[in-house]
Amino acid sequence: MLNWVQPRVDSAELAEALPREFEGLPADLCLLPGAGTGNRSFRAVPGPSDGERTGWFVRVRNPKYAAEDAMRFEQDLLAHLKSADLPVHPPLLSRSGEPWAWIGNACVQLSPLVEGEAYTTGNVEQIAEAARFLSRLHREGRRFLGDPRKQWDREDSFMIAFAGFDLVRNRDTSGRYTADLNAVAASIHRFMRELPPQRFWKLPQSVVHGDFHQGNLLFKGDRLAGVFDWDYACEHPRLKDIANALMFLCARLPRPLDAADIRTYVQPMRFEPEWVEAFFTAYEEADPLCAEEWAALPAMMVGRWLQIRSCAIIKLPEKERLEVFCDGMAETLERLWSFSVR
Repeated sequence: MLNWVQPRVDSAELAEALPREFEGLPADLCLLPGAGTGNRSFRAVPGPSDGERTGWFVRVRNPKYAAEDAMRFEQDLLAHLKSADLPVHPPLLSRSGEPWAWIGNACVQLSPLVEGEAYTTGNVEQIAEAARFLSRLHREGRRFLGDPRKQWDREDSFMIAFAGFDLVRNRDTSGRYTADLNAVAASIHRFMRELPPQRFWKLPQSVVHGDFHQGNLLFKGDRLAGVFDWDYACEHPRLKDIANALMFLCARLPRPLDAADIRTYVQPMRFEPEWVEAFFTAYEEADPLCAEEWAALPAMMVGRWLQIRSCAIIKLPEKERLEVFCDGMAETLERLWSFSVR
């Protein structure tokens, strides 16, 4: 079931139009539903699907991610990373020579379908592999610093966090979530003090993935087969990716992450020290964090967490927003603020 922000497209019309826009596609394409919570995705197979994982990955980009200069930036970044033997898969070029095609008002990208398995919770070899990928990305990405095509502002703005807070705070008529809402308000003000813009932008910068979690990773055994969904890639502190990786790969969640259900992305988390150690041991092999990054890491995670929850509830029906936003919020914020490995 689509959430409230995913693009609406007619899959039959899309299947008919794709062969006109991309070379090498058969006329009898069949589109099968894919995952995702911001964009819309399909698996395209020739003719009626036989259930085999063959064909192409079709992505309909949300308009907020569909600026053409930004997509050219992503394509150049991915082409460079692929040339550096990193497991990324740039979109195929359309007949117009661009890494997208406009079909009606839908911005569509096509990629080869990549085989692999989802992240296995607690697999320290996979955690280390993901950490080494991020370290390589952050080193390779520095050559794109200053590129004017995708200069995005920070997402963990206190205004975004307060917007989520304002959406739900007056709905708690029973007082059930008073402690959670108070913790949010206190954390936003503390976050503003601890990671203001002048400190945020002085942290070591690179091009970051920006949405690094297991829903965007595929493995073959303990090796990464693919890192996907580069809509948020831009020039930011590398600590942003590290914060994401810790909260998603190095923490236990009550329920497995479902790439098609935004509710599972924002569950209360509990860090596992062994998983955290595996991540940092691998990430810091080539490029250790500096003292300023270690000091800023808890605030970075808090900012990411508040932003993720605030943006998640926009995708949900109003009746669900209070519970999803406040679920285990006070305890989770306490864990993030007290995070330390050394």
